[in-house]
Amino acid sequence: MNCWKLQKLQLQNFRNLDSSIFSFVEGINCIFGSNGNGKTNLLEAVFYLTNKKSFRKNTSFTQMINIEGENPEIIIQAVFGDSNNISSYSLRENEGTQERYWDNLPAKGKTPTSSVFINPFDSYQFHNSSTFRRQWLDSHLSLIDSEYKKTLSAFQKAMRFRNSLLPLGTKTQLQLRAIDEQIAQQSALITAKRVQFTHELTNYITPCFSQVFAEEHQLALELDSLFSHWDEKRIYDYYRHQESQDYKSGITQVGIHRDDVVFYFDGLNAFEFCSLGQQKMAFLSLIFAYIELFRYKFNSYPIVLIDDVSGELDGQRWKNLIKYLQTKRFQVLITTANENFGLELEKIPNSKKFFITQGKLV
Repeated sequence: MNCWKLQKLQLQNFRNLDSSIFSFVEGINCIFGSNGNGKTNLLEAVFYLTNKKSFRKNTSFTQMINIEGENPEIIIQAVFGDSNNISSYSLRENEGTQERYWDNLPAKGKTPTSSVFINPFDSYQFHNSSTFRRQWLDSHLSLIDSEYKKTLSAFQKAMRFRNSLLPLGTKTQLQLRAIDEQIAQQSALITAKRVQFTHELTNYITPCFSQVFAEEHQLALELDSLFSHWDEKRIYDYYRHQESQDYKSGITQVGIHRDDVVFYFDGLNAFEFCSLGQQKMAFLSLIFAYIELFRYKFNSYPIVLIDDVSGELDGQRWKNLIKYLQTKRFQVLITTANENFGLELEKIPNSKKFFITQGKLV
């Protein structure tokens, strides 16, 4: 199994970071510094380069560019390597245009690998917001399934058009039924892939929980959707049944855009019955389960970006997490502002340490 690893990274005009050259090791890279100095910005730069978007919501170019920079453009230059090859990849972006280059040749696609961002604060959102859970499912499934990503985009466009027709009344009925044929087909495919995705993740969640936290519990993820296992004809017929209600409300009331997932912890709904500590542990296990599924799909691990989990885990659990990371073959960039957690990270053999102060590599 060949895994592309990030070997070098240099940034220009990206948030508060200067143009220092970061040289990473293949294993664990520990990034230290006080809060607000740029640790998370470094993780964001890697994520943006590899996934063509930020992990921060609704982030635009003007928010990422360093307003103190001399030139109004962001430049990210990187070197990636696996066991056989070394290649350069660069991104140059200004307001409205973006250029990417692979070994100095124009490139349309992403880098040779993706990255996964782990933010422990997302656990609260995941366990308290159905919208967040659905967005999490869509974004992570889109990373490993291009057909899903394309179909989801087409569905969202079709649903916006459908919702624009409903307030106009029944005179749009012919258009509505034509668009519903597309929506039914898209909904059947998207739902089937969501069901498969949750089943596949379930195969990994319990083993990951056991490995990371050294505790034995049964975890499972299940899609909560009216359309589970429905074919497109049944979905289309359902929209016909709902048509009059949708016209009255002026919006599509039921559909895959309102799907949810249920996280089971020893057979109980984790959203309702688990403690905050168990919810955080379950969420982290879900992320690592996704990383293992990614490896299964592509025979290669993504780069794993972990943003200061020290405040979310007690001492023994973060030691278990470090032991788990040491046994894996994926590249890790992990940040912390916690001195005690930092001391544990410093003990990791063959890891590399970085110190960032006011956006500068010290």
